[in-house]
Amino acid sequence: MRPLRRSSGPHGESLRVRWHPRDFPLREPAEAVLRAAVRELSLEPVVRDLHVHVDPQNRDDHAYIEWNTHDHRAARLSFAIGNFVTRARRRAWARTWGNRPGPPPILPRQFSARSFAEACLHELSHLRDDHQSGVDLTGAPASEREALNELWNVWIDGRLNRRGLPAMTRGERRRVYARTLRGAARFRARGERVFQALWNADHLGPRELRAYLAELTGGPAPSRPGIRSRLRGRTPRTQRARKARSARTARNARDE
Repeated sequence: MRPLRRSSGPHGESLRVRWHPRDFPLREPAEAVLRAAVRELSLEPVVRDLHVHVDPQNRDDHAYIEWNTHDHRAARLSFAIGNFVTRARRRAWARTWGNRPGPPPILPRQFSARSFAEACLHELSHLRDDHQSGVDLTGAPASEREALNELWNVWIDGRLNRRGLPAMTRGERRRVYARTLRGAARFRARGERVFQALWNADHLGPRELRAYLAELTGGPAPSRPGIRSRLRGRTPRTQRARKARSARTARNARDE
């Protein structure tokens, strides 16, 4: 894993990060990683305000990001507590705290910069793709959003891996992809081809993601401009991109 990019200008100094809860014990090292992820993705000139919500009751590694599709200056990031520690720590919690009330104790020495960087880079990549390519899910039918989001996840993790940055491995992502899309009518015939195309893609837009989904479902390919362009002129709505991540089922192959 290569180190994240250092600041190249004054933009990072204007980024405001607000934590909930404010007294989160891993706040200082985690904020350094978060700011480095913003720099790595060249979002310093774009993002001005980040609200970071930590769920200390959730020992898994679920995470998601929310932002206004018409204004990328502010976003809300939500992290389960498992994003801040290693896979081994999460497994230990499952053994020792599985039936206990309340969150497990967490100490600064338990913080995993790599695990948190993986979560930050993936979630912020969703916002970056909307900003640069107009990719978002707010205009997609509700029945398609989970599948489209997983196609988007594959594209994101493929790019992060090629850059040598913290991300799900190909095998981990493929397992989540298969679990999410195996019910599609043509998944058995086209699933691997679509996965490889997304994993190796550099530049995509909303129309391409819809076309890949149509290839898997056997539906008609999109004939109109993509999701983002159909939203222009409407009342601003909030984009919410969930990561389909599971510490117990998607990370068995990861070495930390």
